[in-house]
Amino acid sequence: QSGCGKSTLTEIIEQLTPPEDVMMFTRITAQALQYMAQFLLKGKLIIVEERTGAESAEYSIRVLQSRQKLTQAVPQKDPATGKISTQIITVEGPVAYLETTTDPKINHENATRCFEITLDESQQQTERIQQAQRSRRLFSSINLHSQAEAICQRHHNAQRLLQPVLIFIPYADKLTFPSRKLRNRRDQERFLCLIEASAFLHQYQRERGQTDEGDDYVLANLDDYQLAYELAHDVLSTTLHELSRGAKDLWERVRDWLRAESAEAMREVCFTRKDLRRLTEMEDHPLRNALQELVEMEYLEVVSGGNGRTLIYQLRVTSEEEAPVALLSPQELRRRL
Repeated sequence: QSGCGKSTLTEIIEQLTPPEDVMMFTRITAQALQYMAQFLLKGKLIIVEERTGAESAEYSIRVLQSRQKLTQAVPQKDPATGKISTQIITVEGPVAYLETTTDPKINHENATRCFEITLDESQQQTERIQQAQRSRRLFSSINLHSQAEAICQRHHNAQRLLQPVLIFIPYADKLTFPSRKLRNRRDQERFLCLIEASAFLHQYQRERGQTDEGDDYVLANLDDYQLAYELAHDVLSTTLHELSRGAKDLWERVRDWLRAESAEAMREVCFTRKDLRRLTEMEDHPLRNALQELVEMEYLEVVSGGNGRTLIYQLRVTSEEEAPVALLSPQELRRRL
C-alpha cells in the first residue's frame, strides 16, 4: 500500500550502493534506453521510483534483463550526401533493475525476470517505525547521521573491491526444484542466481581458481546454498503460488476466522466487506482488490448483492495443498555430498 515504506527502502539501497554504479530515474521514455551510450548502462543499478514512470520502456528493460544488451537498426540520413543508410546501435548490459509499485498485479513477463518483495504492513511494524521516528529526535541520536555516512562508505568500499569472476556451483546437479508450471523454468534460474550472488559477494572467502583459458572463477559452497535457501522461502514462495501476496493473506485470514467460527459449516457462513474490514483492519482499497482477485480465482463466491446492494460472500476453497518450494534442505544437500 502507499505509505508502507517502499520509497524509504529504495533510498537505502541507493545509499548503500557506490554512487558511480547507480542510475536513478523518475521516468524512462519508450526509446530512452535504446539511445544510451554503448557502455553507459553496463554493470549499473537502474532504479525507477515508481513503476508507472517506466511502463513505456518495459520492453527495453525486459530485453536488457534477458539478453543483457539492446540492439536496434535505425535509418539515418547523411547530412553531407542526403543518403539514408541503416545504422546498428548497441547498448551493452548487464544491468540490475529495481522499481516499486502499489499495484499487486505485476506484468507476468516482468515478474518472471525479477524478485518480488512485499513489505511488512502489520500494526507491529508500524509501531516499530514510529518508535524509530521518535528515537531519532532524542539528543542521544545526534551522531546518527555521521554513523550512517560511515556505514554507507564501508559498503561502497567493500563493493568496489569485488572483481568480475565466473561463478560455479559444484553441487548444482544435486539440487531439486518444482517443475509443475512452465514459469518454473525461470524460477529455478532465479534461485541459482541467488546462490551465485552469495558466492560473488563472498569471493574473497571462497575457493578460487583459474580456467584453462585463464579466467578467474569462484566456487560456491554450502554457506551460499544456506543463504539462498533461506531467501527463497521469502522471495520465491509467493511467486510459486497462484494468488498474489495480498489475496493469499486475506484468504488465509478468512479461512482461519471461519474455521474458528464454524468448522463444520465454513462454506455456509455469509459475510460482507464490512465484516472483513473489522476482521483484518485493512483499508478499503486494498481489501477491494484482494476480494476481486479471490472471486476471480474462485476462492470466494458472491452469493448475492450488486447493483447498489451490499455484496455477500461465501468461502469456496477451505483448504489447499500449499505450493511447495521443493528445495533440498541444506542438511539433506550436505548428506548427499
